[in-house]
Amino acid sequence: MENLVTTRLYLVPFTLEVVKAAIIGNAELASFLGVTVLPDWYEEEYIHNLPAIAEILCKYSFQSEWGWGSLIIHKAENKLIGYVMVKVIPDSTFSPTGSLEIGYYVAPSYRQQGYASEATKAVIDWALSQPNVQSVTAGCDPDNIASKRVLEKIGMQLIESREKVLVWKLCKTAMVR
Repeated sequence: MENLVTTRLYLVPFTLEVVKAAIIGNAELASFLGVTVLPDWYEEEYIHNLPAIAEILCKYSFQSEWGWGSLIIHKAENKLIGYVMVKVIPDSTFSPTGSLEIGYYVAPSYRQQGYASEATKAVIDWALSQPNVQSVTAGCDPDNIASKRVLEKIGMQLIESREKVLVWKLCKTAMVR
């Protein structure tokens, strides 16, 4: 990933070095990034998975090139407000398939202001501009109306409805420029 800039946001790659700072804690992350870090910029489960994420970034060069997506920094406030996760989907031999999976999270006090859509769309647009990426998928809880709206707003199509998850996809050929 590279640094991305939108109208209201800076999207900073969540590289191994940044993950390591986040593992130490929010004060270390704030110092490393030079931003204010909201205490609820992440979901509880996510922060517990950071050591495993660091291990994946060390072990798989194809994921390391992407980092674990981007951290969402509010430009005007210089504040970390969330993240957009990007996972490279490997095949059975652990080679990249040309598909990515995304996820996103925005701190509760910054929700319903379009930040998730703005950040996720920028990350997906950049990802699909890369030559080896053909598609991006996302999953969301069927009852999560806000998440469904984000995915619809950024142009993803609902492709499958399972019992506990809706699966969305956007292919390079479906992008409108």
